[in-house]
Amino acid sequence: MQFIYKYRAVIALLLCTTFISGCWDRKEINDVAFVIGIAVDKEGDNYRSSLQIALPGQSGSSGSEGGGGGTSGDKSWFMLSNTAKSLHGTSIEGQKELSRRIYYAHRRTMLIGEELARDGVASMLDLFTRYPLNRFSALPVVTKGAAYEVMDTDAPIEKFPSEMVRELCFLNMRNPRSLKTFIDAILSEGVDPFLPVASKVTNVPKGWKDAKTNIKLDGLAIFKKDKLVGMIDKAPADALILAMGEANAPEIMVKAPGGDGDMFIKLNENNASLHPSIKADKVTVNIELYAKGVLVDNESNYGDRRENEILKINEAIHEKIKLDIEEGVRLVQGKYHADILGIGRSIHQHLPAKWDTMKDRWDDIYPEVEVTVTPHVIIENVGVSNKPIGVGEDEVVHD
Repeated sequence: MQFIYKYRAVIALLLCTTFISGCWDRKEINDVAFVIGIAVDKEGDNYRSSLQIALPGQSGSSGSEGGGGGTSGDKSWFMLSNTAKSLHGTSIEGQKELSRRIYYAHRRTMLIGEELARDGVASMLDLFTRYPLNRFSALPVVTKGAAYEVMDTDAPIEKFPSEMVRELCFLNMRNPRSLKTFIDAILSEGVDPFLPVASKVTNVPKGWKDAKTNIKLDGLAIFKKDKLVGMIDKAPADALILAMGEANAPEIMVKAPGGDGDMFIKLNENNASLHPSIKADKVTVNIELYAKGVLVDNESNYGDRRENEILKINEAIHEKIKLDIEEGVRLVQGKYHADILGIGRSIHQHLPAKWDTMKDRWDDIYPEVEVTVTPHVIIENVGVSNKPIGVGEDEVVHD
């Protein structure tokens, strides 16, 4: 009897093995082409996608000169670029040229050419969000000019140019715009999307030996729904990011309250909130900004250690932040009519009944919204020097 029970147990175990799939659907690394970044452009009626594909075997190796455009050389990646009538068609064409299966799950950056962004990115986003292997945490960036040219830079500080774009995004903002947040802004009421702008630059002056191409973030791309309507320069862009409470340790230059020269104050902490109010159909919004900073450079002849002088510096940084943010808001209000700060969304959150009466007219109301800024900045440290370095005591201006 005991033998029969053991026999049945063995049979049961053998039957269980028939349900164990093992590695029937495995993908060997040697059979996969890992896409780490993608550049998407519009060329006439066609789409161009340029895939940056990792070459693990080339990591850290040396060889002859070469790189993008389909050759590997001494780089740890190569570019595969194709055109087609549809964006998905470019992927199909690209697969025909690769002996390995294209794998998108490791893609963390997405460069969007300026021409494509102006034409509209809705169809592109539909493809990128519908396919399960696409990451919603990928960082989209708009490029000045063709996206593939920015993707194909040397970017010698990082192993992959696409990774440099990602690191720049995190240096610029505490919470960079991801594919998810970008799509949320397109689909949401009371807020317009924006993305960082990247461009191709050289790392040394023109004509220098061994010049390399590099990538630079220098502004914001402003969208209305899924279409790019304009780009703003770095200075107003930085002010608007600060107004969102998303700036990552920005440094602000202010005129010295006395004497001649400038001072640089680094804001190690910053946070912001919007406070809307509506009276007789007139909408006003106050941006309250809270920050802590340190004086990192004094290139003036103004003293900075006495209590009343620190207070004067505090007043100067308050006025500078207020003017910069208000100028940035006027730019996106008047020129682009784009609500990238989410003023409409703040009304929806704080005054939902009022929002219901004006949401259909928000595009007309928004340019007339009065925006004020109330900064609260505490300067915690001005350094160990009693006076500006290189300035004699008799030359220092004190209040």
